[in-house]
Amino acid sequence: MDLLRSMEAFVLTVKTGSFVASATSLNTSPQMIAKYVVFLEDYLGLKLLNRTTRSQRLTEFGKQYYERCVFILSEVKNTKALAQQFCQEPKGRLRISAPVSYGQFNLLPVISRFMKCYPKLNIDIQLSDRYVDLVKDDFDAVFRIGTLNDSGLIARKLNKLQLIFAASPSYLAKYGVPSVPNDLKNHQCLIYQYANPTKKDNFWPFTVNGELINIAITGAFQSNNTSILAAAAVEGLGITMLPESVLNESIKQSKLITVLQDFLPPAREVHLLYKSDKQQLPKLKMFIEFITNSM
Repeated sequence: MDLLRSMEAFVLTVKTGSFVASATSLNTSPQMIAKYVVFLEDYLGLKLLNRTTRSQRLTEFGKQYYERCVFILSEVKNTKALAQQFCQEPKGRLRISAPVSYGQFNLLPVISRFMKCYPKLNIDIQLSDRYVDLVKDDFDAVFRIGTLNDSGLIARKLNKLQLIFAASPSYLAKYGVPSVPNDLKNHQCLIYQYANPTKKDNFWPFTVNGELINIAITGAFQSNNTSILAAAAVEGLGITMLPESVLNESIKQSKLITVLQDFLPPAREVHLLYKSDKQQLPKLKMFIEFITNSM
């Protein structure tokens, strides 16, 4: 006999006060309701109801078992609702924040595939290298690069981001190829200007003999836009340090040449952050799973 069905019959019997009323709710007979209750009592080895010809009362154990049954049936209902959410086609708007170059070169191709799978969704991507507050700025999810602060948000780890060094063939022919990080003191470095500058903005990280060190760099050209820095490198204005994804196409076309490959810094952590919510909407669930399986 079905255990959950028996629990449902028992709960309804307690709520309605009779087998007849319970049978009406479950579209069955009072005799069947009685069988469900007897089945539970045999299954548990304890009596649930003290029955007389005129009334039925819960036993001491029956009272506790009734409360547990109510909770279990509620959870079963919730899991069914969860399954129904997953079966629904996601729709509506998703508002996402990501760093500029990561959004343009890493995220956009994946978002494009996601939207083809779920055409009823609207995606609003805001690209900014400033720190955004997911709650205050009304985002469904944000992408963060680097070490995370304790924010109380859920974090899903994505593929790491590797920074590389590159310059144009014309620049290297004119000024020479740096062989060690300290050679950069004789070179023009294309400097990324952070939204929130720090004292380390004019330092580049390198791995030397297994240790991470920062080398001071100088340069006449700086920008807060990675695409501009990549274009400046192609134009021969200096050496750039940017994510591999930003420079890949120019390297393939021989417009840029990588340098200092033996001294690359450790790859940077990338995470997708979102709020903890048990009633998460299908559109966000689908997005999270798609991103974590693709990046």
